[in-house]
Amino acid sequence: MIRPATPDDRAAIRDLHLASWQSSYGNVLPARYLTEGLPADMNAKWAARSFAPPELVLVDYTDRELTGFACALTDRDPPLIDNLHVRPDLRGGGTGTELLAAIKVALREAGFDRAYLTVLAENDRAHRFYLRHGGVDEGPVDDTLVGHPVAARRIGFRLA
Repeated sequence: MIRPATPDDRAAIRDLHLASWQSSYGNVLPARYLTEGLPADMNAKWAARSFAPPELVLVDYTDRELTGFACALTDRDPPLIDNLHVRPDLRGGGTGTELLAAIKVALREAGFDRAYLTVLAENDRAHRFYLRHGGVDEGPVDDTLVGHPVAARRIGFRLA
């Protein structure tokens, strides 16, 4: 069931976000950082979240277990889909598709006609996923991931 997140979801979101990065970014971030630095950084990131505008955070639960979440930042136009993560052992099962559709609907209902996200250039699986679901590759962008410069691609979405 997809629903808006509340502060009660904070720990589950943090834990899933941490697991997702640890399983996906081993080729981008130093191994020591993933095990020693990232847990504290994720804790700080999600402790600072208000779960209120300009943040739009959706969660997906199955049997009281968090399966995925999406977060968009609406303090810019177009809004940034800042996060979309699915529990690593559930990837490919449809949760990401449902979350992406739900965040796009929520952004459209908030009055936006476009949104974007960035995906790491070497993350071919995510890149293909977003293009299959209506995203348009708008080209390369320089980005940072927890202070580390990374090559990324900007993916735009029409919401109307």
